[in-house]
Formats: sequence, C-alpha cells, structure tokens
Amino acid sequence: MRIGQSSDIHRLVAGRKLILGGVEIESDLGLLGHSDADALCHAVGEAVLGALALGDLGRWFPDTDPKWEGVSSLIILKECGRMMKEKGYVIGNVDSLVMIEKPKMA
Repeated sequence: MRIGQSSDIHRLVAGRKLILGGVEIESDLGLLGHSDADALCHAVGEAVLGALALGDLGRWFPDTDPKWEGVSSLIILKECGRMMKEKGYVIGNVDSLVMIEKPKMA
C-alpha cells in the first residue's frame, strides 16, 4: 500500500472558467493556469504521482509544453491513472477538501 498527499492552489482571475473536478462552476472568476487549472484534479493527480515516487505534475505536464496548454485536467488525471496502473497499483480511496472564497459552494 502506498499513500500520496498533495494540495494545489491557483489564483482566481477574470476571463477564465472555474473548473473543479472536471465540473464547470458558474462564476465570474476562474483559476489561472496553463491547463484548465482544475486544482482538485491537479491535487489528486499529484498525490497519485507522489505515492508512486514519480515526482510532481510539473515533471510530467510542464507548463512550458504547448501540448498541455488549455488541456482538461481530467486528461492529466487519466494519464496519472495510466502510470499508476503500469506500476500495478489501484486507488483504494480519495479524500479531498476544496477551500475557496468565491463563489460560495454548499
């Protein structure tokens, strides 16, 4: 058994969609980033990579690579899952916490 832990943070800015866990949230602000900046998917993906001792998201999905510009973070998460399966592991459970000032989510 391996355990991975991670967090992710992005600045809220105008003119971007707010996407969390692959779901677009209605908001005037969105998360700034090279991909769709889905902080929830990024944290889960990085936790998977960390549990496998494969480094971080920046190693595998660098913001200098145009291939990943604007990409859905669900694709990044799927790729992390592929790497995990290659190593012979499966996810037992995921627990996450989203902390955001705006918009109010309840």
